[in-house]
Amino acid sequence: MKKSFPTLLATMVWTALYSQQTLASLAEQCLLGVPMYDKPLVSGDPNTLPVNIDADKSDVNYPKNAVFTGNVDIQQGNRRMLTQRAEIEQTEKEGQSEPIRTVTATGDVRYSDNQIKINGPKAWSNLNTKDTDVYEGDYQMVGRQGRGTADKMKVREDNRYTILDNGTFTSCLPGDNSWSVVGSEVIYDREEEVAEIWNARFKLGPVPVFYSPYLQLPIGDKRRSGFLIPNAKYSSDDGFEFILPFYWNIAPNYDATITPHYISRRGLQLQTEFRYLTAPGAGTMELDWLGNDKRYSNDTTRTYEDNDDTRWLFYWAHNGVLDKSWRFNVDYTKVSDPLYFRDLETIHGTSTDGYASQKFSVGYAQENWNATLAAKKFQVFSVGGGNQNSYRAEPQLALNYYKNDIGPFDFRVYAQAAKFTSENKNNPKATRFHIEPAVNLPLSNDWGSLNTELKMLATKYNQDIPDTYIPGPTRNKLDSSVTRVLPELKIDGKMVFDREMWLLDSYTQTMEPRVQYIYRPYRDQSNIFSYDTTQLQTDYTGLFRDSSFSGLDRIASANQVAAGITSRIYDEELVERFNASVGQIYYFEQARTGDTLSNFDKNAESGSIAWAGDTFWRLSPRWALRGGVQYDTRIDSLTMGNAIVEYRQDRDRMIQLSYRYASPEYIAASFNRADATYNQPYQDGISQVGGIGSWPLIDNWAFVGAYYYDTKRQQTADSLLGVQYNTCCWAITLGYERKLNGWNTNQTSIYDNKFSFNIELRGLSSNYNLGTRQMLSTGILPYQRAF
Repeated sequence: MKKSFPTLLATMVWTALYSQQTLASLAEQCLLGVPMYDKPLVSGDPNTLPVNIDADKSDVNYPKNAVFTGNVDIQQGNRRMLTQRAEIEQTEKEGQSEPIRTVTATGDVRYSDNQIKINGPKAWSNLNTKDTDVYEGDYQMVGRQGRGTADKMKVREDNRYTILDNGTFTSCLPGDNSWSVVGSEVIYDREEEVAEIWNARFKLGPVPVFYSPYLQLPIGDKRRSGFLIPNAKYSSDDGFEFILPFYWNIAPNYDATITPHYISRRGLQLQTEFRYLTAPGAGTMELDWLGNDKRYSNDTTRTYEDNDDTRWLFYWAHNGVLDKSWRFNVDYTKVSDPLYFRDLETIHGTSTDGYASQKFSVGYAQENWNATLAAKKFQVFSVGGGNQNSYRAEPQLALNYYKNDIGPFDFRVYAQAAKFTSENKNNPKATRFHIEPAVNLPLSNDWGSLNTELKMLATKYNQDIPDTYIPGPTRNKLDSSVTRVLPELKIDGKMVFDREMWLLDSYTQTMEPRVQYIYRPYRDQSNIFSYDTTQLQTDYTGLFRDSSFSGLDRIASANQVAAGITSRIYDEELVERFNASVGQIYYFEQARTGDTLSNFDKNAESGSIAWAGDTFWRLSPRWALRGGVQYDTRIDSLTMGNAIVEYRQDRDRMIQLSYRYASPEYIAASFNRADATYNQPYQDGISQVGGIGSWPLIDNWAFVGAYYYDTKRQQTADSLLGVQYNTCCWAITLGYERKLNGWNTNQTSIYDNKFSFNIELRGLSSNYNLGTRQMLSTGILPYQRAF
């Protein structure tokens, strides 16, 4: 194999040759210009297959040679040669049992098989080895894009290799020479799905634009090491950006992508992604490193103490099962600083994220029990306080035991032991032990169910309270040892009624009422610090949760009834076309935890407290509407609401309009413990309306766009515009995004204006996806399917 060292200019152009995306609707049109092999494939040893020859005239000198003239048609297996004159020679060679049979053809030679078609004035073929040479002609791949010309075209090793002397290659259809690669020698390897080109000259039209002594092109979907498609951007914050990914196919179960990312106003970032597939599971690891961020060193919004200008991200995701019993999971993201997601783009986080999760767990499961050992940590992005008050559970052990059908009862036990420490040495530490046995009496029939559950929640805290922790207006008085025992009774009843709809023939409507009663006595928990607990949203599903809080540090008293009703409509194929749910929680007594610092305990109200409703309406296979609303009388506010209407014709044709709302009171309640500067930009609430869409237009044009407007702050939250022009063998994409990227110290908005550009060479693989689709997932409010 020849060796060579590519020039930098050649390297940059190579990247365009690895495009893996093509417009799906255009692909069908492109394949109309590609020949297909429409005959049954012949298998078996080619040497045992008969040779069939048809011609207007033949002159046979058996056994030495035979000459055929006039419309000569030679066929053997999947191979066929058409010509005006063919001479077949048969010679005996000492040491070989079989005679050597060759064909020399002249006059409008047309060779074809299930892989390639070759035309030329003269050809030669060895019927024993199936080696074939065609001189001064052109070729076209069968079943895929790819064509060219050569002084000599050679088919070798049972059609695995096609070798071109002074050959050309392009994926453009006949009549279109937008780009091509010319080489002194071109070798197509169909088994490895690659074309190797020596002394390669890349041309745009008839104009050579670069030279490389050696070049590889993919000619299939097989993974191969090489440069991927580059990307260029310009941003008002970061200046010019150039991204050049290199894919490394290490092994069948390992690969890596190494991406130099040049940012003119920051420096050179190196992004490295490693993927693996092993017996314990599959995973992805990524390390992004920017050694010296020039712009970050002068950032005036950097309000915390940090003199290191090195920016980095480490990400690890792993999921796996071993021996059907062991489970391994990793969800780990850590960055160098709280502003990383604001300043640097990554698929592993956005500027709106409030924290990054760092979780490891290993689990073991058997028929009636399972155990999980985990370590949990959170990196909080509060600009004012950094990560200093975040807590970690290292380790946390959870056990589940369940035994059903003990007479009419089901029995289960949940137990947990966790050790909590804080990034701030002045915060309390604790060891928490919790056990939760429960007995269920499930009753059900075809139209309803009733589940009665009796549960005991027992928790023991050993809290290590530092001397620097002083109770006051913002801190509760803590006890070093706390035992909390709470019995709980829950009765949950559901019914399902259905009927045929007289207005819509063959449609079925259901009515599904649900009532749940929960009783749990009050225990003062103000002497327990909040280690892993936050208040949960109360959407329709949340009305029927056991607790209003995540975690175990706050378990509110309950003497309440949650009631709701859901109606669904199914068509004749049992596809759900419509559903609507509405429900409420009625408190007979105030729900309390004893924590006077929490907004949850500041409302001494009973009665109808929380209302929630959700709806989904599938108007047609292409149209759908989804929405939800929540109201909480404790803060006397419509807390949250959202509405989405979407039209989706297929993967690439979609339009979505949406609105989302969160009240100032709800935000204040949700962030009551957060740093003030973190909450301040949204102190007036959230009210954002906008739309997003993607649509291929006429004449090979495709469009993607998004716009969201904040009606509270009366400004644009995010806007995106992308245009792509597609042909069968190349495409170009232009993009623009203006997004809200933070706030100055005086709370005025900071915007980043970003322009992007890339070019793709197409027809080199069979993956035909619209390139603009990826743009929809990169904004502050990325596209999420409504149905």
